[in-house]
Amino acid sequence: MELKDAGTQPNWIKLNVEQTAFYRVQYDDELAKRLRSAIAAEFLDAPDRFGILDDMYALCSACKQPLSALLSLMGVYHREIDYSVLSCLIDIAYKVSSVVSDAIPLSAADFKSFTINLLHFEAENLGWEPIPGESHLNAMLRGQILELLAHFGHEKAKVEFIRRFNAFLNDRSTALLPTDIRKAAYIAVMQNATNSDKSGYDSLLRIFRETDLSQEKVRILSSIASSPDSSIVREALDFSLSSEVRNQDALFVLRGISREARETAWLWFKENWEFIWKNWGSGAMTARFIAAVASPFSSEKKADEIQGFFSTRLQPSIERTVNQSIEQVRIRAQWVKHVQQQNGLVELLKELARQKH
Repeated sequence: MELKDAGTQPNWIKLNVEQTAFYRVQYDDELAKRLRSAIAAEFLDAPDRFGILDDMYALCSACKQPLSALLSLMGVYHREIDYSVLSCLIDIAYKVSSVVSDAIPLSAADFKSFTINLLHFEAENLGWEPIPGESHLNAMLRGQILELLAHFGHEKAKVEFIRRFNAFLNDRSTALLPTDIRKAAYIAVMQNATNSDKSGYDSLLRIFRETDLSQEKVRILSSIASSPDSSIVREALDFSLSSEVRNQDALFVLRGISREARETAWLWFKENWEFIWKNWGSGAMTARFIAAVASPFSSEKKADEIQGFFSTRLQPSIERTVNQSIEQVRIRAQWVKHVQQQNGLVELLKELARQKH
């Protein structure tokens, strides 16, 4: 489609208006540039801003677009305030961070800085504590943004998290750690947990044992495996199978495993497979265990290893999940290779990391 000079009319077009149909749209470079300008100028409604971002991520992860195109698009969302759009942006940031860490490890910190800068505007707007009369979506968004800051190692946020967490340890009723940011604080605490300093991990287990609230227990279980220290993660995984954790809650630990401990979790899973199968059998929980532990990898070699492990253990109840997990690993492996072949990404990420919004 050729766009001609329209005088005072917009010189861009957005297909699938308000995302009412089920298809992806790939724009050429010039039109994509114009759409970025339209988003920056606030000409597009939230469903269309969401659709453009979601489509670009899907095309990029399928190796139909370079990562640089996705990064350039993400950059125009630095003043985004809509919950659905920001939630999509945050989800994409986690996935891209994992791929960048595997494809170009030296640029991992730059991508995290870029993402933190992107979310600075809304983080400042939402603050640390509930605002009287705010919507429930803002409360949810505050937690999501602060969780990302904790995962991505934002130093100022980490210091504030630790301050508020210590206040909570001394007084469980303190207003300094409301429930909507509590998981983010727990993740920040676990970023400092190591085999030589387990104080944060031990403190979370103490809270877990003291509380009667299932939601609080879930928040803790979802956080205790987020440490970059593999020995701590191994201990958390062992705890998930203990009598202190309800069978249906063990999965929360596996879903919170740090990227650094993927291999540790896979080894643990293989060692405990007989126990897992005996305990959960052909139920849905076993399939969820497999997806949580197997799918985060991004190499053909690991896909072959997973396939080899299950070749003698495959059962009808888990066959689909095993195949889907292996497929996800192979798809991500292709994306990693595609990213490694793209020129100028290291320089682009350095430049983006320096930008302040």
